[in-house]
Amino acid sequence: MRKIFAVIVLLVMLPVSSALCAEPDPDLAKEVEIGRKAIARIEEEWPLTTDPAITSKLEMIASRLEPYMSRRIDWQIRLVKTEAVNAFCLPGGFIFFTTGIIDTLKTDSELAAVMAHEMIHADRKHSLRMAAESQKVTLGALAVMLLSGGAAAPVILAQVAQVAITSGYTMELESEADRLGLEALIQSGYSPTGMITLFEHFMAEEYKQPIIEYGIYMNHPDTPKRLEAAVKILHDRNIPIERKYSLGLLRTELRENSNNIQLLVDGQAVATGDKNAEVKSVLSAMRENLDKYLQMELAPYELHVVNGALYIGNHFAAGNVKGVTSPEKIRDNLRRVIDLGRSKYPASKFFK
Repeated sequence: MRKIFAVIVLLVMLPVSSALCAEPDPDLAKEVEIGRKAIARIEEEWPLTTDPAITSKLEMIASRLEPYMSRRIDWQIRLVKTEAVNAFCLPGGFIFFTTGIIDTLKTDSELAAVMAHEMIHADRKHSLRMAAESQKVTLGALAVMLLSGGAAAPVILAQVAQVAITSGYTMELESEADRLGLEALIQSGYSPTGMITLFEHFMAEEYKQPIIEYGIYMNHPDTPKRLEAAVKILHDRNIPIERKYSLGLLRTELRENSNNIQLLVDGQAVATGDKNAEVKSVLSAMRENLDKYLQMELAPYELHVVNGALYIGNHFAAGNVKGVTSPEKIRDNLRRVIDLGRSKYPASKFFK
């Protein structure tokens, strides 16, 4: 099945100084009813599935992002069983994730990047605004047309659903979703690097199968341009790009065996010492330093040994301790672990 790459288009994002202020919306009940009518059509072709663990995770992510929406919407999660990599949100707050996108994305940060963008589309009535413009009517008149059951209702309803599923929004509406979605992501405490690695996942897939039918979506900037725009925005806001959080890499662990204690990074032993309290304390401190300072974006020279001690940039990481792997060997092991992680993501420009 040809995969559909939807969701986040990062174009022009301006910083927002504070979280959005929610206000009651008297038209929300009508949007929910419109959304339910659209769902009935979608579920005829998109088989739903249930997975309590995945649904609970998505609901948790939505609950963290919800305070930064402009309206209080009762967000509802639907899981669609398909290999297509897609997510979309219908009027009224009905959010669909495919099992394909769940399998593709690595961490909650990446899922939150998708979720925030899609929530903004519904929060700001994007699909309804586009339908109203195409029919040359107001949003109120559009609601009457859709809910009256008239001859035009099925056609307009299909248009609303199609725009949501294919991310067929205008450039202006995508920009609004990008800007406000990114702000919600930052305000809620998720790593904004999730947007960066999201684009890099899509780039890697596009390299494998470069001919993708986007339909109306084809007029949007290509993925490298989106990535470039995202990187620029984070740089302009002095937000560091730290991919290890959104890719789930460089995770540390202490492991005690019968004769020694090991410090592992991504399952690879980088330091080993005798099994005693002193060595455990030394390795525990080293682990804390790696958690703070070790990043995928480090240049090789930033892992260096000075006067018998290992530094990450200007930060002390490990000293020369009897019975523990030497700082030089730890440095070499860390470089190998980082290189291994980078090799899994060839689309990532770690030093840019």
